[in-house]
Amino acid sequence: MPSHHTILIIDDDKLILNTLRRQFETWGTNVIAAATPAEAKHQLEQGTPDLVVLDLLLTEADGSSGVLDFMQSQDRLRGVPVIALTNLDKPELKQMLLSEGRVKEYLIKGSLNLDELFKKVWGYLEPGK
Repeated sequence: MPSHHTILIIDDDKLILNTLRRQFETWGTNVIAAATPAEAKHQLEQGTPDLVVLDLLLTEADGSSGVLDFMQSQDRLRGVPVIALTNLDKPELKQMLLSEGRVKEYLIKGSLNLDELFKKVWGYLEPGK
């Protein structure tokens, strides 16, 4: 399924980051990866991805909230869908992030396989396909 889409994956777990990168690339998607909030912001300054997959438990500096705040502060990034992929199973946080529109999906790592994640991502990249 060749794609002209670019996804930014932000996760401080190198194994998860590399696994997701390889899998999305096999699906024909251009992947940009970042392991820290600073790297993520740098990548976001360089261009506008079609979608962001964001780990909410980033250990560096201002973590995922800093990435979300940065995206909200930039007009060109406000409409970029963000899928939270996290081990943080907190229903109140999930509800807040979804209701504020800061994330489109709040997914718990391990609760879905890579094909299910791809279907969710593809639903935002190619709605109706």
